[in-house]
Amino acid sequence: MQNLYTAKNPFMSVWLSAFNSSAGMMRGAWNAEIQRQQQEFIQNWIRMSMQFWMPMLTPPRDRK
Repeated sequence: MQNLYTAKNPFMSVWLSAFNSSAGMMRGAWNAEIQRQQQEFIQNWIRMSMQFWMPMLTPPRDRK
């Protein structure tokens, strides 16, 4: 006699495959959005740090 708790369920298999496929697409989109936000943060941080430090590195102009 087959144990009902360990028997394969084809409907559950199909449902889990579909869920795993959609979860993979959502995970990919989520990771892409995270990467876009990280790149934007890094670009803003570089721009702000350059705006802060560059005036200090240039010599003062002569007043005439």
